[in-house]
Amino acid sequence: MLGDATSTNAPFGALDFTRDIAGNAAAAFILGYPRTARTPEGIPIGGIRQWRDGLYLQDDWRMTPRLTVNLGLRYDHNLPPKDINGVSRTLRFDLDPRGPVLWPGPGEVVDELYFNIHRHWAPRLGFAYQMNDRLVFRGGYGVFNMALHLDNINTLGTNPPTASVQVTNPTLNPIATIANPFPVALVPTNTIFNVTSAEVDRNHRDGYYQNWNVAVGYELSRAAVMEVRYVGAKGTNLDTSLTNFNSPDPDPTAGPANLQARRPYPAFGRIRMWMTDGESDYQSLQSEFKQRGPWGLNLTVAYTLSKLNDNQQGGLNASRGRRQNPRSLEGEYAPSADDQRHRLVASYVWDIPFGSSLTGVTGAFLKGWQLSGIGIFNSGSPIFINQDGDTLNVDSEEIRPNLVAGQDPTLPGDQRSLNRWFNTSAFTRATVTYGTSPRNPVVGPGRKAVDLSLAKAFQMPNRRQIQFRVEAYNAFNWVNWGSPNGTLGNSNFGIISSASAGRETQVSLKYMF
Repeated sequence: MLGDATSTNAPFGALDFTRDIAGNAAAAFILGYPRTARTPEGIPIGGIRQWRDGLYLQDDWRMTPRLTVNLGLRYDHNLPPKDINGVSRTLRFDLDPRGPVLWPGPGEVVDELYFNIHRHWAPRLGFAYQMNDRLVFRGGYGVFNMALHLDNINTLGTNPPTASVQVTNPTLNPIATIANPFPVALVPTNTIFNVTSAEVDRNHRDGYYQNWNVAVGYELSRAAVMEVRYVGAKGTNLDTSLTNFNSPDPDPTAGPANLQARRPYPAFGRIRMWMTDGESDYQSLQSEFKQRGPWGLNLTVAYTLSKLNDNQQGGLNASRGRRQNPRSLEGEYAPSADDQRHRLVASYVWDIPFGSSLTGVTGAFLKGWQLSGIGIFNSGSPIFINQDGDTLNVDSEEIRPNLVAGQDPTLPGDQRSLNRWFNTSAFTRATVTYGTSPRNPVVGPGRKAVDLSLAKAFQMPNRRQIQFRVEAYNAFNWVNWGSPNGTLGNSNFGIISSASAGRETQVSLKYMF
């Protein structure tokens, strides 16, 4: 497979008009005062390309009349990505002991942006054993490889020479205009401080997941089946985004003026590093009940008890990565933002048997109705807690507060309220070193909703049909509250001030011919 991603970072420049200057974006445009202006620094277009080859073999082996084994093997060969236009640059930390340098250098043509060629074997094994006519055991294990996301490496377009330089117009006395969007007073003297450099780890390792499960299924009756499963998954070398790679060590006595000099690499501003040090662990107990009939009713009920831990805020979405200390990944391992401890889902389809013997006009309107629906009930997800301001002078908004000794950040259910969802007294501002609070110490509100649908198809001559349907989402109009504010120092800290949409109803009529 050939994957391509093209980066165009303001190839013709860009002017952004907002309401900050004139109270209205359109008014600012008429007056000719942009809020920000961007211009390409050099060659504006980069093109990332990567070859990915794969081969998969599988065989189903029926060892006995009751035992079937599934054997599979996949081979993945992911070549390092390269810029087909030869303009993308990344940082190399191994070329100069004084600090990183942009590589390749001017006039230097290099095909590959990192040197590892990734060859992976991914075995798969599954089995199904039917002990008797009603009882069956199933299980499996598999390895699933991942390649670097091209969207991630495509952010190299924010580096010179494909980067764009941005200036911000003052709101009170604007001096940048459409005719002169880059007045000398606004252009930074060192443009590299004006951009966030995005880099890809030269020692990139392709991530992979190990998935496993064991299940037992039992036929309760001719129309009812029950299955219980243990399902686990472990992610290794997952893509992570470290936005504050060049953050200095905490120094509350230092002022913001010497921030640049305190950076590990003072020749650069912020460095966003795409790394492969993400880890995740998922463990779950899953149960499912299925009923087919009687009286035209098909019912499925599933319950999952699970726990998901990882070391990357935002779960498996690396673009939302938050890390307090860029040089300590161990402190980030915690319940994932995607973790949901309890989840119950019930769905049904009921072919209403009323009026099955009716004929004529009465039968046409009263029989053949179908009622269906789904109900979802789940516990809340962990909430990220941070503090406002850069009190440690580390150029980061991801500083976590300290935990107060003897205080539990969670509250018993009968003490929670919209104005105090968790124990806000358990947190105090970190002023000297990185905060001691874990990454996601409290859990937000759960969610419950039932969606219903009532439908009927009216048959017409020549295979034509009119389908009538009434649907209600969140049919009982339950209130599902949003997450509480998790920023210490904000006046709404610990307060829930939002809710999801209420009941929505729609009626549709569809003619099929």
